[in-house]
Amino acid sequence: MFTLKKENTKVEIEMTIDAKEWEEGVQKVYEENKGRFNVVGFRKGHAPRKVIEKTYGDSVFFEDTVDFFVNKTLNDVLEQNPELEPVAMPTTRFDSYTAENGLKMTISFEIVPDFKLCKYTGNSIKVHSAKVTDHDVEHEIHHLLEDNAKFEAVDRAIKKGDVALIDFMGFMDNKEFAGGTGKDYSLEIGSHTFIDNFEDQLIGHKKGEKVDVNVTFPKDYGAEEFQDKKALFKVDIKEVREMHLPELNDKFIADATEFETLEEYRKHITAHIQDMKTNDQQQEYEFNLREHLLANTEIQIPDIMIANQVQGDIQRMRDMLKAYGLTLEQYIAQSGGTTLEDYENSLRERVLKNIKTRYIYRKIIEEEKLEPSEEELAKAIEGITEHEEQIRKENEITLDKLLKFLKDNNKMVVIDEE
Repeated sequence: MFTLKKENTKVEIEMTIDAKEWEEGVQKVYEENKGRFNVVGFRKGHAPRKVIEKTYGDSVFFEDTVDFFVNKTLNDVLEQNPELEPVAMPTTRFDSYTAENGLKMTISFEIVPDFKLCKYTGNSIKVHSAKVTDHDVEHEIHHLLEDNAKFEAVDRAIKKGDVALIDFMGFMDNKEFAGGTGKDYSLEIGSHTFIDNFEDQLIGHKKGEKVDVNVTFPKDYGAEEFQDKKALFKVDIKEVREMHLPELNDKFIADATEFETLEEYRKHITAHIQDMKTNDQQQEYEFNLREHLLANTEIQIPDIMIANQVQGDIQRMRDMLKAYGLTLEQYIAQSGGTTLEDYENSLRERVLKNIKTRYIYRKIIEEEKLEPSEEELAKAIEGITEHEEQIRKENEITLDKLLKFLKDNNKMVVIDEE
């Protein structure tokens, strides 16, 4: 028998097995395991229980019997209370055992408790406009012109938009440092390719000049040893090149693209930008819908569930990086200069949000009966033999139905942009 206690995310099962039940359990365990024992004078699997206990000790079946009753009790509880879904492996606490009184144990696990969904239909969800402007089109056309630009050497001072051909050598604390040297480097002034205001300090200088450029490495620079450090670069300006854009006309378009006229190309660019903006708007709508649900639904997620997933994700990341000869700490430093603790905190926030989203979505699916029908599922998995792939496909269909339901039953409000 058992008694059930539930408080927020914690569940406790107090299990009591009397002497009669215990004896029946030991006998069942003996029947299932007797083939494991070798006893002189008996064929394997035919030795009586008392003989095995005398040979291997009275407690030979004790642990297996405890496991038998723990598993049976846990299965009975979960069958009778399907809403109690453990989010991590249950733990057990041995309370007492005597031959006269039987066994007493406590089984503990954590769950995501039931919660109330917020209003998930009839909401106004703001998104940015998907309107294509003249500026959008001209911006893309200008990129095409820049990609086909020619650079001519000029005998004048460097200005923004020029390309400077330079040699440079970097010093820190009056010592040359690794990776700080370059020869015949083409640097576009204003591209912000180099750190700090390196490029700005070259403006106004001419071919043949030698310039001392003083900069400070960013606090979040990838290489930790350079972070927030001052450096001097000795720069030799070898040439100044001016950008010349091609003339925008039908001939240029025909030479540079698959289109014959500028008008055709504008129509193509407009349609392409429209597709991207519409897709971005739909993704923003889905994202903002999810954020609305998360912000307005109170749901408790057990810490152990978050911690287990965070540690699992970190270990998978370590294993993946190991194949490239990197540690996680090195990867974090190169990616943005944060610490492992910062990385774990950020990961924890993402994990918590993903878990909450999963439970909210699942509850809406249950409320609205959005699971795929047998016909829909059969059509989707036709020809797919792997069970895991079938499950993945079923989940994909269910999520698509959920997102369609949410988008159809809430209102997209486009933000007016000046």
